[in-house]
Amino acid sequence: MKKAILILISVMIFGGMLILLTACPKPKNPTAKVYVIDEKGEPVEGAMVVVRAPVKDSAHTIIYTPDEDKPIADTSETDRSGEAFFTFKYEAIYRVEVTKYRDRRYPVDRRGLGILILEHNKTAEAKITINEQTVFN
Repeated sequence: MKKAILILISVMIFGGMLILLTACPKPKNPTAKVYVIDEKGEPVEGAMVVVRAPVKDSAHTIIYTPDEDKPIADTSETDRSGEAFFTFKYEAIYRVEVTKYRDRRYPVDRRGLGILILEHNKTAEAKITINEQTVFN
């Protein structure tokens, strides 16, 4: 009888531990895709995408990426399809600033603004249109 109770308790403890270990998987890091287009709706290659804290002069100007904490901002450049990709460590709300500097086709700098709302297990997407009138404050 004692042996049966001991086996039952062992099975219950093992089963409980198994449920605890498998029931709460670690959430995946939030990711983001920023899609940059011009006023005509065409993708913009080579635009600088800067992700930063919502308030630039805030004391909390740190971007948390999986490998390191970056002071001020995380920067990437758009590819041929006008996309830039980011991976972060925590859920957060970030400001996105996009700049495409003047080139042969456009004699002036063009800019755009957006926002990313990051959540675990999800990819946040922002579609940002750049133009000559946008000013960063």
